[in-house]
Amino acid sequence: MIPIFEQGQGEGIGHSFDTFLTRFIAICEEHLKNGRAKAFAFILYDFHDSAIKQVLRSQGGFARLDRLAGHDLSVFYLHSDNKRQLNAFNDIFLHMFDILPAQNLPFVLFFKLVDRDAVDVEIAELEQSNIMFAFDELYQKMEDYIDKLKNDDTKNDHRSSKFLCLYQFVKKIAAEKFIEYLVTKLGEYAGRNLI
Repeated sequence: MIPIFEQGQGEGIGHSFDTFLTRFIAICEEHLKNGRAKAFAFILYDFHDSAIKQVLRSQGGFARLDRLAGHDLSVFYLHSDNKRQLNAFNDIFLHMFDILPAQNLPFVLFFKLVDRDAVDVEIAELEQSNIMFAFDELYQKMEDYIDKLKNDDTKNDHRSSKFLCLYQFVKKIAAEKFIEYLVTKLGEYAGRNLI
């Protein structure tokens, strides 16, 4: 579990918002190289998803999810109460993975990174609004994905469910286009035109 903070935190785990956005692909590549992850996930939620925010801020919930993720999955999420920042973060990653804005938040976006390409992209919707059920639901979604990783069934498993939508495409992360889009979005977030 890797939080992304509005401002840099100095020591400890996590990244600042700006640093993470500009180093996202490099961070994922470092995790792969150092054996910290086999795949990646984003927990995307909006300002009104209080159950998910509480789950992620709870020390006990964070610790259990972090232990579950282990060295199989690096899970990123934005730790912020800033509505504009949450919207900017969601917009950037929805755009980057070609996910329609109409996709209901909250959800977990799972993917692998191969030669700077996002592959095997999956979305697991989160529907629970009660904190206890929300934790169980998030834990179960992550556990199911990790089990698939361990069984190496992700490419052969074509089952669908109400909560899981498997996107059958390979998304090329074009670094130059992404950086241009990112600078535009960061400028919008800061209220300035940077390009």
